[in-house]
Amino acid sequence: MEVLLPIINDWFAAKREHLTIFARADCRLEGWFKGELLVLLSGLQQRGKIEEFDREVNIPSGEPGKRFQVDFRIRVDGRDHLCELKALCISQAAGTPRNLRFYFRDDHVGLVKDMKKLERLSSPNRWLIAFVYPVPSRDQWAAAVAAVPASLAHCRPLNEPNDLTAPLFVSLWHVGTPAG
Repeated sequence: MEVLLPIINDWFAAKREHLTIFARADCRLEGWFKGELLVLLSGLQQRGKIEEFDREVNIPSGEPGKRFQVDFRIRVDGRDHLCELKALCISQAAGTPRNLRFYFRDDHVGLVKDMKKLERLSSPNRWLIAFVYPVPSRDQWAAAVAAVPASLAHCRPLNEPNDLTAPLFVSLWHVGTPAG
């Protein structure tokens, strides 16, 4: 998945006007990000950059009779990558309480829920892709990442925000296996 991150960043960089308006309207539009990724992944498959992809895939959880649905399964270099997406609108333009820390809570709406779900799958290639807009400062990001529960300390982002990614930060998290 790391090889796809620059391609994803470039794709969404061309959507600057959309993202600016979404942030101004304080809208969480996860479905839009999924739709854009469908178009991008289709093009990458046609050009042979990825072998295949599927969306809304049911994956066995490792528990008898239990399955989890993941947003995307992407086959790159012969390996399946399971991906969950999360849209994090942190503009608070409409007075919403959705700051960056809002999404790092251990509840039904945040990143932690998706990390825990991915952690229960047996694939070694489990990813969380967070679309964060507008781009947080590095200090805000570091504080939010530090709020991830200790039980998920093995889940960390592979990148951090910078000025070049405005108005969107695409954060890629590898959901590894817990130590011990």
